[in-house]
Amino acid sequence: MPSEPSQPALHARSVYLGFDRPVLGPLSLEIPAGARWALTGPNGVGKSLLLKAITGQARVHGGRLELAPATRASLLAQDHARPQPWPLSGRDWFRAMGAMAPGHAGVRTLLDHRLDRLSGGQWQLLRLAAVLNSHIEDPSAQRLILLDEPANHLDAEVRTDAVELIQAIPAETTLLITSHDDDFLQALGLENHPLVEYLDAG
Repeated sequence: MPSEPSQPALHARSVYLGFDRPVLGPLSLEIPAGARWALTGPNGVGKSLLLKAITGQARVHGGRLELAPATRASLLAQDHARPQPWPLSGRDWFRAMGAMAPGHAGVRTLLDHRLDRLSGGQWQLLRLAAVLNSHIEDPSAQRLILLDEPANHLDAEVRTDAVELIQAIPAETTLLITSHDDDFLQALGLENHPLVEYLDAG
C-alpha cells in the first residue's frame, strides 16, 4: 500500500497577523515537512511578523495557524544584542540556549571565547549554530528552524561557515528563512517563495 502523505510542518488558513491589531492577511500557505524555503519580499511585507507569529511572539487575530503535532520551532531573530551584564563564553551560550555545540571547526574555535570579545560575525555564527542545534535531544520532536535574515552581520570570515551549518541540518528538519541576500540564498540552494503570493490565497 502507498504510504500516506506526511502532515505539513506548518498550515496557515486565512490568517490575520499582528500585535495590537492585524497588519498582515489574509494569508494561506502550507509548508511541507522537510521543506527548505526562502521566504522573500520587500521590507515591511510581513516576513518577520509571520516568523514571530509561528513562535507566539505575535498575535493571530483570525484564521488558523497550526504546526504539526510534536513540532518544536526555533527562531533566530534579527535582534543581535549580546547578553548582559556578565560576560559569558560561547560554551555558556549553548548551555543557556539548551543547545548542543556542533562539531563544526568554525564554531568549536569560538566556544571558549567571551561573547563580548567576539566580532559581530562570530557572534552571529554562534547564535545561528545554537538555533540549528536546539531540540535535537528529543528524537520524537519534529523540528522547524526559522531564520530571520541570518546573513545579517556575517563577514567574509564566517559566511562560509554559516552556509555549511545550515546545509548540514537533517533532511527531516523543516527550514524557513527570510533574507534579502540573494547570493546567500543561492549558496544554500533553497526554494524561493515570495510572501505576496500567499496573500489572499485562501
